[in-house]
Amino acid sequence: GVHHINSIMQPCVATDAPVVGLALVTETAVAGCATGASHETDIAAAARFSLEAAKDFGRGVARFHDQEEFERLIELYGPMTRLQASAA
Repeated sequence: GVHHINSIMQPCVATDAPVVGLALVTETAVAGCATGASHETDIAAAARFSLEAAKDFGRGVARFHDQEEFERLIELYGPMTRLQASAA
């Protein structure tokens, strides 16, 4: 009953700061670690999009999650902070 959380969100286990995953996609399957899998123009466009989204988030115009679904995740799995490794 909840949407899938992909590994693109892995940085959220290392910080309590907001983390938003942004996927670059291809028409065919390409390993993420493949050399040359991402083109500089695609990365630049993603960076520009991220900055504009961050500005809208800061102004309170954009939301990055569905509050009801987030509350359901907490109900099912507990606080997401339990995924964060302790800094030892």
